[in-house]
Amino acid sequence: MISPNLRKLDLSHKGLTDVPEEIAGMKQLRVLDLSYNNITRIPDYVFALPHLRTLAVGHNQLRSIPFSISGSSIQDLIADHNQIDFILPTTLTGLRTLNISHNRINIGLVGTTFPNLKELDIRHNPSIIMAGPDKLPAISRYYHDAAPGNALVPDGMQWYIDNP
Repeated sequence: MISPNLRKLDLSHKGLTDVPEEIAGMKQLRVLDLSYNNITRIPDYVFALPHLRTLAVGHNQLRSIPFSISGSSIQDLIADHNQIDFILPTTLTGLRTLNISHNRINIGLVGTTFPNLKELDIRHNPSIIMAGPDKLPAISRYYHDAAPGNALVPDGMQWYIDNP
């Protein structure tokens, strides 16, 4: 039995294939680590947790991030090393940290503005290109693959902006 008053729950490396339903009742949860499992989908009740700020689901078998993330309180999403092949950028505009590296995302040029995003990692995906620096006004760390032409940064793997 998991305490409903926990603020942090680490279920990483447990061999899980599904997110435990007991999590739906954990209304005080702020950090949920489900990384290094075999989870294929995140149920909507995770995104309904009113205080959840950090969701770590890296190294699973996820194929998508549900649209319900857009109405959630999540600020930090770590979803690297999955099988995600599509993500709707407009559902992620409330995030301050986004790591979706090592997936199969192929969405091309992203014109969505991410006003709060401070850290972004989009390396090792078939095609994700940010339209310009005005789309990431708060960014301090940006990791990406070399990008062609008019992309945000034409070459290099890391980009740091000094914010005064």
